[in-house]
Amino acid sequence: MKKFSDNPKEEILSAAKEIALKEGISAINIRSVARKCDISIGTVYNSFATKNELLFSVVEDFWENAFIDINKSITMDKSFIEKIEEIYNNLFLYLNQFQENWLEQLSLLKSSDKSFGRKREHDFFSKIQTIFVKILSEEKTIKSSVWTGTFTKERLSVFIFDCMLDMLRRKEQDIQFFIETLRRILYI
Repeated sequence: MKKFSDNPKEEILSAAKEIALKEGISAINIRSVARKCDISIGTVYNSFATKNELLFSVVEDFWENAFIDINKSITMDKSFIEKIEEIYNNLFLYLNQFQENWLEQLSLLKSSDKSFGRKREHDFFSKIQTIFVKILSEEKTIKSSVWTGTFTKERLSVFIFDCMLDMLRRKEQDIQFFIETLRRILYI
């Protein structure tokens, strides 16, 4: 066994991410991560109390990295539709790095772990929906008459992200119908 660095948690997380990318998220387990890091199983447990905590950390890291690209997309001088398309394409590329659909894999967790995972997932999804509201608000070419008491930027943002998640789960590459639907809703 090797002596570990000052930040073993980061090295363990890095090894788990590498396993997820090469073999799929379902291949992550405490033993495989310990073996990859050349450390004892106990050292992994010192950083991550359970396998699911490690899995959630891998997914959380995914979302944090995805947000870096999302934030780049929203600062570009493009229309709302172009930004949505860019965000979708970035998420699609991030998800395609994994050997399997980890969105589905996470649904197989125990119910207690699911609620913890859903809380984290909800936080990330809320963050994306807030970004959508922000870029909708900045879009000058959408007529203000589009918005009503029922048809709000917030509700449209939830709808857009729900559609995006569904397309990502199905690994849709061609999202032109979705894009055209948004155009017709917002600009016609």
